[in-house]
Amino acid sequence: MTRFYVLINSTGIEEVAATELPQIPEIQKLVGIPGEEAFFEAVYHCYSDLSLAVLCDDEFLLKAHQPTMLTPKRVILQGQVLVVASDPQIADFCLLTQQQVELVKRETKLYQANLR
Repeated sequence: MTRFYVLINSTGIEEVAATELPQIPEIQKLVGIPGEEAFFEAVYHCYSDLSLAVLCDDEFLLKAHQPTMLTPKRVILQGQVLVVASDPQIADFCLLTQQQVELVKRETKLYQANLR
């Protein structure tokens, strides 16, 4: 069974097929600004599937990232973000199923300057 993670940025929503979740240094590169150190934080309960987690740069406001997405709970996240699942059995993140990817695509609203 193919598994995925989802990248969301100003150009859209991209599903990435993967055999394993990116390691911490790769996640930091994906959510950060090139050339700047980045740490990430998880934002939970953004989607109707409560096992989904959004990973984003924990200093996106300080680094003046551009707004990227509006979560279904009306939280604005900035910069490139990753959407993964959390697995309570292993107390860690894991890849998404195709059904979870479709839910992310359906429920994510890309941020637009005129959004209210």
